Amino acid sequence: MDLQKILRTNARYMDLLKSAGITTMQQFFEFLPRAHEDRQHLRLLNELASDQDVYSVKGKILDKKMLFFGGKKRIEFLFEDPNGQQAKAVFYNATFIWKQVEKDAIYIFVGKPKFIKNQISFWHPEMIKTQWFEYNENPLEWSGVLTQKTEILEGDQPTIGRLYPIYTEIAGIKSSWFAKKTWDNLHRIPEIFREYLPELFLKEFGVLDICSTIKQIHYPDSPEMKQKAVQRIFFDRLLRVQISSQLSKELYQSEFHDEFAHGPAVQPDRETVKRVLEKLPFELTNAQKKVLKHVIEDFHSHRPMLRLLQWDVGSWKTIVAAVAAYYIIKKFWAQVAFLAPLEVLAQQHYKSMAKVLLPLGVNLQCITGSVTKSQKEKLKADLLSWTIDLIIWTHAVLQEDVQFKKLLYVVIDEQHKFWVKQRSFFRRFQSPHILQMSATPIPRSMALAFFGEFDVSIIDEMPQWRKPIITKIISEKELIKLKQRVLTKISQNQQVFIVTPLIEESEKMENIKSVLKEFEEICDLYPELHGQIGLLHGKLKPKEKDQIMNFFKEWKFKILVSTTVIEVGVDVPQASIMIIKNAERFGLSQLHQLRGRVGRSDIQSYCFLETRSKTPETMRRLKALEETNDGFKLAELDLHFRGAGEILGLRQSGESDLPLEILADLKFLEKVQDAAKWLLERYPNLDGLPELKARINESLGDIMA
Repeated sequence: MDLQKILRTNARYMDLLKSAGITTMQQFFEFLPRAHEDRQHLRLLNELASDQDVYSVKGKILDKKMLFFGGKKRIEFLFEDPNGQQAKAVFYNATFIWKQVEKDAIYIFVGKPKFIKNQISFWHPEMIKTQWFEYNENPLEWSGVLTQKTEILEGDQPTIGRLYPIYTEIAGIKSSWFAKKTWDNLHRIPEIFREYLPELFLKEFGVLDICSTIKQIHYPDSPEMKQKAVQRIFFDRLLRVQISSQLSKELYQSEFHDEFAHGPAVQPDRETVKRVLEKLPFELTNAQKKVLKHVIEDFHSHRPMLRLLQWDVGSWKTIVAAVAAYYIIKKFWAQVAFLAPLEVLAQQHYKSMAKVLLPLGVNLQCITGSVTKSQKEKLKADLLSWTIDLIIWTHAVLQEDVQFKKLLYVVIDEQHKFWVKQRSFFRRFQSPHILQMSATPIPRSMALAFFGEFDVSIIDEMPQWRKPIITKIISEKELIKLKQRVLTKISQNQQVFIVTPLIEESEKMENIKSVLKEFEEICDLYPELHGQIGLLHGKLKPKEKDQIMNFFKEWKFKILVSTTVIEVGVDVPQASIMIIKNAERFGLSQLHQLRGRVGRSDIQSYCFLETRSKTPETMRRLKALEETNDGFKLAELDLHFRGAGEILGLRQSGESDLPLEILADLKFLEKVQDAAKWLLERYPNLDGLPELKARINESLGDIMA
């Protein structure tokens, strides 16, 4: 079907639609409304309460005027509702409306009201001519649902008497244009859409069929039908994620090497675990022991582990990965790869793991940007010859031509959003066990939605010797008063982080200083520390960042002024004060991560949240940090305050492809997970459901990649 002919539009509009990826009627119908206005319920003028909501009112035209202001024509229509209250409809430079609207005629007005000096006005409302059987009906019995029984509309009017769709404008194509063209073509939906889920499945899980969904998502018959259509849309999105996750897991685990699957130990060997635990200078917490037990049991399950390990900041997850690495090296005679997101973290992991594993005869090495090309080639050769048991690398390994002799266990620290690339890379090595670690606490519902192929373990218990971080909201003036406390802590061999949100000045945010300006002001405030204040930001080269961070760790810097590049994993045990400038600009999860850079020893640590904003929302969010150090509670709050994107690190803040009420609805998510299992049990590999498989591949990438 020719889209231009169907829509009866011009070439310019077709080009604009094409630029938005709309070239077929299916794509046109899949351009969904972002909201609906309630144009089904008529209101009396005295019932209008907000200038942000769209209302439908009806009234009789009492008078019309054309006024002139500064060369512009202002047209005013004075009308009266059935209750006798009056309001105005105002238009500028709309001569055609002046000619069309008749005095004493009755119209329905749709728009947002303005309340100015006890006068209600509608600016550029939609006006639909109508008739009342009885104009002087009882107002107390009048307000209600608009139907064809009570109103006679002139012609077919999709804009009134229903829930009316509102679309995002595209380069000047107005929402009303999309609404009109969609209405005109609703009858084509059965020709374009075909149900791709089995009929028995729809009944089993109470899901609306696809044709009804498309119709009801644009022009719903009722709020209840709109809700069912919305649920089908998001049910489908999550269903594709869950099916892809389960197929991905099955594929990955099906390629597990037989030699690995039938390892030498049938049952977990406690003596091997005990040998490494005895070398630790501390005892594991109960939560760490529980997770370690799960990981080692996975090693003996004859299928590759796919486990997501979550922990709260400062709960020492790396030691669990290190103990498990020793176990698999000694019990299965295999190799281990540890991937870190940053070079400074790779070096940090190497130092902490070397203290434990080197005395136990484990040969571990670290590859970072400071390693020369010849050294890197030597290390690659040692991996292939099995001279190296454990290699610590950044995620750059995914781009390398590297070979292992017998890789059986991979630890991936952070950056879970790259899982598709990781899966493709490690399948080359007969699908080793994967432990994906995340320092960002993720609510259970989100973990279920986005990490379907992973079993989830949580470390939510801090070492007993760690003291909770004391957090306080402060003003800019109070920040200056902190100077003496900061100098006292520094004299006690403690260090300070000062974090600022931006690198450069911004015309739109004049009240936010650049990190360079913050650095200069901190240097002026602390002349006693000349040459002992460091500056770290994202525009520095990797080697410069590592050098500055190492200087801080080596006490050459007493204060580090930084952007959020220090957010993940950096361990400076003597840092006891964290000052976060313009704290309102961060999400709760990110603030919690930044706060976690201090409090990493038995020293009492403090986090000061500096803000000029006093809005209720800002104070509510920041107060949550004052009241709790529980990252999982804060993640739940962040899900509602900022959206899923901020928690998962996919966006700076805000919107997700899925609404918060869906992401927070565990029953709904579990229902989708059950639905995916139901389909795959009856249609293995989606055989017999080609359109569903095609949709999954189109939206999520090839599931076989």
